[in-house]
Amino acid sequence: MSVYKRGNKWYIYITYPDGKRFRKSVGTKKEAEKIEQKVRSEILNGKWDIVETKEMLLNELVEQYLEYAKASKAESSYHSDMYRIRGHLLPHFGNIPLKSITPQMVDEYKATRVRQGAAPKTVNNELVNLSHILKMAVRWRYLEHNPASSVVKLKVPKNPPKFLSQDDIQRLIEAAKHSHIYPLIMTALHTGMRKSELLNLKWTDIDFQQGVITVQNKADWHTKNYKHRIFQMTPALQQVLEEHRMLQDKSGVDCEYLFTWKGERILQDIRRSFGSILKAAGLKNVTLHTLRHTFASQLAMAGVPLRDVQALMGHQSFETTLQYAHLSEEHVKKQVLKLPFANG
Repeated sequence: MSVYKRGNKWYIYITYPDGKRFRKSVGTKKEAEKIEQKVRSEILNGKWDIVETKEMLLNELVEQYLEYAKASKAESSYHSDMYRIRGHLLPHFGNIPLKSITPQMVDEYKATRVRQGAAPKTVNNELVNLSHILKMAVRWRYLEHNPASSVVKLKVPKNPPKFLSQDDIQRLIEAAKHSHIYPLIMTALHTGMRKSELLNLKWTDIDFQQGVITVQNKADWHTKNYKHRIFQMTPALQQVLEEHRMLQDKSGVDCEYLFTWKGERILQDIRRSFGSILKAAGLKNVTLHTLRHTFASQLAMAGVPLRDVQALMGHQSFETTLQYAHLSEEHVKKQVLKLPFANG
């Protein structure tokens, strides 16, 4: 038996020779020590209300965890989690009892993934998934502590986000003008929305009279942080979306969502169509997410305060927005050239 403190509470912890473990919050240290001997006999007689940690394999816990993740995370985050868990974590840890997982085993997994050539950011994401699973195991009382909580993550080089220049943007727009995904590209450039936000936009989210777009939760989808955002449409974007609405109405297909093609959502079509547009524009290594970075970067270079950029991007943490700080600093640095006597 041991007595220890966690947070503001004192606990009694017992491990029996047969491997069974018991834990109980008992108030102050003095009270814990006073009843230490009494607790053991009462546990053996079944008189003490203590939760027994349960034996479980990681692959059994994962099924419970994925149900939790599906209900509480954005769809894109859930699918990313499921890919990492089923593709990498389960093949390595799946048949191991939770109680047998140690920090050393997690470190060995990290080293194995590095040897396999996985990028540091990828490995770190997998470690986050594993730690969260084990954290939930503690919460659900299958474990006493999280063996992955102390594992040090790999260092990830912080490269500035890729974004398009003004010239790149014009080439992209010209190449896209006759494509059915032109309205989607324009909306991405003028709002910086995430792909899932774009594809879940409904006409009920558009107020042409007020000139605003609202990104908000739906019955079958939610934003990344469950918060809504409101965008003022630029004149150029409003014109594109009004024309897009008219074309959809003329098609005779009742379209609930903005971005559809012949009545079907264009999830599978975007990559192919976008690739053709990029080729025509002479642009390489550009994705739809690049347009989100472009939106934020152009705002920062235009002198928009980073706190406003954070709100428009829907970043939960200001640290995420700070990746655009150097662009903002460049803008501020050049303001000195506006001095009346700057040119001598």
